[in-house]
Amino acid sequence: MKSSAVKVGMSPVEQLALQQAAEWFAVLSDDAPEASERQAWQAWLTAHPAHQRAWAEVEAINAAFSNLNAVASKSASHQALLHSSGRRQALKMLGLAGVTYLGVSLLHRYSPWQDWLTTLTASAITYRTPAGRTHRVLLADQGKLWLNTDTQVRVAYGWMLRRITLEYGEILLQSGHDPQARPLVVDTQHGRLTALGTRFTVCQEDTRSLLAVYEGRVAITPSQGTAITLSAGQQAYFDQYGVGAIQAALPAREAWTRGILIADNQSLKDFIAELARYHSTRLSVAPDIAHLRLMGAYPFANVPLVLQEITHSLGIRQHTDAQGNIQLLPAA
Repeated sequence: MKSSAVKVGMSPVEQLALQQAAEWFAVLSDDAPEASERQAWQAWLTAHPAHQRAWAEVEAINAAFSNLNAVASKSASHQALLHSSGRRQALKMLGLAGVTYLGVSLLHRYSPWQDWLTTLTASAITYRTPAGRTHRVLLADQGKLWLNTDTQVRVAYGWMLRRITLEYGEILLQSGHDPQARPLVVDTQHGRLTALGTRFTVCQEDTRSLLAVYEGRVAITPSQGTAITLSAGQQAYFDQYGVGAIQAALPAREAWTRGILIADNQSLKDFIAELARYHSTRLSVAPDIAHLRLMGAYPFANVPLVLQEITHSLGIRQHTDAQGNIQLLPAA
């Protein structure tokens, strides 16, 4: 077998090639594959260097479990792999011993293999919160997941991987103990975060994501960049190409799990932008008071009360238009 080096930052082309190679392996392992299938496989193999590398990886892994008890059923297994409704049937055909062996072989190999087997073996659950609401989820490994306002995640715990996909919004994750020692990852559109016994928040924005680590360590692997690990007390923005400057993690970033927004010498403009995420109508600040600074802890469950407190403490006023939108203005 090849060495167990981990390959990070794999491109979408390579990820797709590995999945296709696995499916071609199932096709060609049939007792009597059609000549047209062999020709199609050959055309696929020579179409791109990534296909050849992926096929070499499949052959190396196949050599490690060539005596699986499912060799005679691989044609049906291929059909199960191609149709999501038959994924668990595919596992039965591979045999528990084969899946276990495959899991050990691939655990420290390419992450796309882990993703592929997780997709194969896991039943994904989607959780979402509307604007103005938060929610806590107890995960299968006894870890805890908090969803901030207007957030959606997909949780898929499979044979190889515990994977949480942040589709939009913000989460706080406190990892649990997994007897199977499966890696725990959080995917955003900008890259992958691998938890190393930890508690951290992730906020996905349009062009970047923010990771703040409060316990343990978290490895950031941008989609097309170099991996870097943050320790407790650190935070950084990252996009698909790399990780920005490492800064001190702000404890205020996890206060929302307790229903509180903390302003630590924060500008009025930035605080109101955050508060607006928990309100049904638009909140804004007049430019000439946007620079004012705020200190304090505010319960976002009662936005009108928070606005009343802010206007009183800063000596400003608020105006509500016919649509219910609120703007903070200088004192009259």
